[in-house]
This record gives sequence, C-alpha cells and structure tokens, in this order.
Amino acid sequence: MKVIWVCVLVSVLIGCGGGADSNGPGQPTSSINPTTPSSNPSTSSPSSPTVTPTSQSDNSTVPSTTPNNAARLLTQATFGPTKTEIDAVVNMGIETWIEQQFVVQQSNHRAMTLAIFNADDNARIDNSAELPWSGHRYAAWSEIALHGKDQLRQRVAFALSQLFVVSDKSALDNSHLGLATYYDGLAEHAFGNYRDLLEFVTLSPSMGVYLNMLSNEKPDESNNIRPDENFAREVMQLFTIGLEELNLDGSLKMHDGQPIPTYDINTVKAYAHVFTGWNFYGTTYETWDNWWQNRNFRNQMVLIPEYHAQNVRKNLLNNVVVEAGTDGETAMQMALDSLFEHPNVGPFVARHLIQRLVTSNPSPAFIARTAQVFNDNGAGVRGDLGAVIKHILLDEEARYEIASQPLGYGKVKEPLIRGIQMIRAFGIYEPNTPKPQWYDYPFNQSPLSSPSVFNFFSDTFTPSGELDDMDLVAPELEIINDTYMVRNSNHAAWWSMWTPSTVEIDRGDERAMTIDFTPYIGMLQDDPEQFLDYLDLVLLSGSMNDAMRQAILDYDHVAKSWLSDLERVKEMVFMVTGSPQFAVQR
Repeated sequence: MKVIWVCVLVSVLIGCGGGADSNGPGQPTSSINPTTPSSNPSTSSPSSPTVTPTSQSDNSTVPSTTPNNAARLLTQATFGPTKTEIDAVVNMGIETWIEQQFVVQQSNHRAMTLAIFNADDNARIDNSAELPWSGHRYAAWSEIALHGKDQLRQRVAFALSQLFVVSDKSALDNSHLGLATYYDGLAEHAFGNYRDLLEFVTLSPSMGVYLNMLSNEKPDESNNIRPDENFAREVMQLFTIGLEELNLDGSLKMHDGQPIPTYDINTVKAYAHVFTGWNFYGTTYETWDNWWQNRNFRNQMVLIPEYHAQNVRKNLLNNVVVEAGTDGETAMQMALDSLFEHPNVGPFVARHLIQRLVTSNPSPAFIARTAQVFNDNGAGVRGDLGAVIKHILLDEEARYEIASQPLGYGKVKEPLIRGIQMIRAFGIYEPNTPKPQWYDYPFNQSPLSSPSVFNFFSDTFTPSGELDDMDLVAPELEIINDTYMVRNSNHAAWWSMWTPSTVEIDRGDERAMTIDFTPYIGMLQDDPEQFLDYLDLVLLSGSMNDAMRQAILDYDHVAKSWLSDLERVKEMVFMVTGSPQFAVQR
C-alpha cells in the first residue's frame, strides 16, 4: 500500500509548479571549522526548529525582504538556504547581506584537506609518498560548502572553477593539495579584479600542468621544439573572449551576415611564444628538466629567462605588439592586458556568472547591464568582480517575484549543488572527522573534476525537444541522463529515509554523517502544514503550488496510520527533495 501511494504521489508532482509564502527552521552544524581545521572536531546536531513570523529590522534604513525572496537569494548565492540565514537576510536586507559576505573570513580548502587527511603542512608534503587523494579533497569541499560562513565567496569560486577549468581527470590526478590550493586562489580572487584573477590562473602550476604552459619552451628548430599552443588557445577561447566578437549584450557582431572571429592561428602562435619559459617555483636553468624534483604546486610558477622566446616579435590582440627583446615577465603582462582590455570580456564573463548563479537564459539586457558594470564599476575601475556579483544578485531579473518570472526563467540546479542544498537545509550530525567523499557516482560531478577543459557541460547545451524548439538552453541537463536521474533520487532517499540514526553513528557505524530529523517531529505533530511550510521555504523558496501541497498532505494523512512520526517527517522530506520542483531553481 505504501509503495502504491508513493508512486501515485510522484506522478502527481511531475506536473506541479507555482508559488506561496511560508516560514521554517534549521542551521547546519560543523564538525570542523573550515577556516581553522582541528584534529578533534566536536559533535553537533541541529537545534530544535521553531516556526515564527519573521520580524522586520528595527533599523528603518535597512531594506528588508520577505522570507521567500531571502530564500531565493540564498539559493542563488549560497550552497542552499537555512532558516537561520533566511532570517538574517530578512532582517538586514539583501544588499547588506551581500556586503557582509564580502568581508567574511575565507575558508581554506588546502587546510581542510590536510585536516581530513590527518596531516600537517610543515613538511614538503607535495613530494611525499603519502598524499591526500580525491576523496579527502572532495570531503574538504563539502565541509566548506555545508558549513563555511563565506558562502557567497565559495559559491562564486565554484562558478569560476567552471570557467577557469582544471581537473583531476588529467595529469593532476595525484596533486590534490595543489588542486585545493588552486581552488583557494579562485576563492581569494572571487570579489577582486578579473585581471588579477587572470594572472593568478596563468601562473598557477595546476593550470600550467593542465594546459601545458609549465615547461613550455622557446622554439628550437634544430631539436624540433615549438611553443605549445594549448594554454594560448584556451586563455582566449574559454577564459576571456570566446570565439566570436560580441556586442555588450552578448549577441554576436556580424559582418556580411557572418560572425566575426576573435582570433586566428597566427594569434594563437603569438600568445604561445609569450607563454614560454615558465616552470615550477624554485626551478633554475640548470634544473629545468628535473620535473619531479622541482614539483611545487603550492607556489606560483616562475620565469626561467633562458627558455623564453625573447627574440621573437609577437602581434597580439587589441593592436598590442611585444617587440623582440622584451623580457618574459613584461611580455606576459602585456599579453594579459591585451586580453583583459578586449571588449568581449565583459559580456563573456557576465553570461557565465549569470548562468551559474541565477538563470540559464538571461535576457540580452541583463547581460548588457552586467557587462557594463564589469567595464566600469562606477568608479572607473574595469573588472571589479565584487561589483559584478553584487549587480547580478540585485538586478531586477535576479529579483523577479516567482509569479512574475517569464517563460524559461530559472535554471536546472547542478546535481552537486542540489545534493548539498538538501543537507544544509536540515543540519548534519557529524561526530567524527569527515570521511572521504565520492560525488561522481550520485551526481556525475565533483569539484575540479570535469572530464575536460570544457567543463562538465556547455553553457549553450539544450536537450532536443521542447526547450530546443523554444530556443532555450539548459546546460546542466547535459550531465543528467536516465542513470543520474535515478542516482540523484536515490541520494535524496538516502539522506531522508535511509540514513542511519545518530545512535548508530555514535556506536561506530562506518558512515560518519547523518541528518537528525527528530527535532522536526514536534513541528509535524503540531501541524503537518507547518512542517510543509518549512520544506517549501528552505527547499523551494516558497514556490510549492496547491496541487503539490495537497498531494503531499493527502499522502501523509493516509500514511500516518502505518508510519511513526519520525518516518512521516522523513517521507515528507523525500517527497520534496525527490521531486522535479526541487531540481529546478526559480
């Protein structure tokens, strides 16, 4: 009987959407401080939830917002809303919350990875036989995503990691401390200047290995050596300007009915010559070929002048010419300036960040407004990412009320973010040091683990069918096939209905994490609709429509004859987190 009801419910939910207003509880708790890792994490669980009307700020100069709008912001700007954070945004207003996030202490992926690996960072661990592996780094990422206070910074870093892609599915598969260091660099520059970020990425040893700039040598025809073109091509195509010239709104510039290419093979060769002579920090001319001994993923690469193509004239973009005889450091700076100043960069970066944070199909006007902020933050500064992020989240299209959103607005949630959002909503019980995690299996996605430099999915992907007919893109659907739809659903079922109890965890169950749903029993007993209001708020930002709501309540009314109150809580959670509505960000 129970199975039949669940099947009927799922079939009803597939057609649901909509909107309502609600309140609800829960702040996740952390077993390790992500900014100062500890070898003795504390045991913690969520405090008892309560649902009360949210008070407005006593400061009349601070613009407040509704709980639903606060939850929508947090869905866009964090790894998932919690009731505590929703209340904070309601009381201080969206703009103030964003500004406070700019100054929160940054979490540290390298330090967290080492803490989970149970090692310190005193020795030159990069060359040790005992190295953290992918599971330790993924666990560090999830600890910070779940518990880090710098949520906006980390969410933007995740978006940047899908623009400036490096991946452990490469020669970096045993360099997870280096990858954690790279991720920390993306987070450090998330609110800084794009030009500084571009230079950080260019000189990162992880990027140097991934796209072959590290150990890239000047031409030597006698030994059949030519500068490697990999980084030179991708720094243009993927990191700054794309393949065709753009208008401010992201649309293509046309000439005789055809798009205008941004560069050609001669441009690639010119930049390839610029990016020669760089190697691991500590490398010298004499040790250039000692790759393993030089191996250093903690510090930025350094120039070895003898290996730089200094005697070659390079014609770059924006009419920048690097004359023969120019030293390698100056040439690199000129090359990055020529890219940074290109008019494509504003709309190129704007579209990517809007798609990762807000909506897959931003209007040309939204892109243009954001690109204009990139070009000038209002104080004459180009490339101010803090100003760009703030604008994206405050733009009128980002703050649409659900009822006024146009057709095609919103985005499919990335599977990894969807999984983390569910756990954040309820808090996590975690008495021991976090265990290694494996995200590829349920999500087809792990941090810094895309199958290629082209990310997990293309920003222009659309599945064949209705979306394609409507000329809409849905990038995330490129990695959500039949197999991963089932695995995503199983993940939601695990964290709701099947996860072990805190008693089992304390007895030494090998699974080190669980969600303690017992604090929510009282809310359900008082009024099932009150608990559903909480689920609607923290998981759907108040978008649950009447049909979905009634279907869940009808099931709960029947199922309570055979379920305990705790089981009822868990099944209602699964009904929402396993639904199509939860898979979409509105």
